[in-house]
Amino acid sequence: MGVKLSSVVMVLIMFFIAKISFETAMAEKNPDRLSERSPASIDQSYNDHMNNR
Repeated sequence: MGVKLSSVVMVLIMFFIAKISFETAMAEKNPDRLSERSPASIDQSYNDHMNNR
C-alpha cells in the first residue's frame, strides 16, 4: 500500500478544519446571546454549597 500514515492524518485534519469552518459559517448569528450568560453548573454547585453552610 503506497499511502503513508502522515498523508491520511493530513487529510483527516483538513476534513476536520473544513467541517468546523462550515459549521461556523452556517451558525446563526445571534448577538443577543453574547450578553446573556447562564451560570455554569460548577458555579451553581458552589453557590448551593455555600448557601447550605
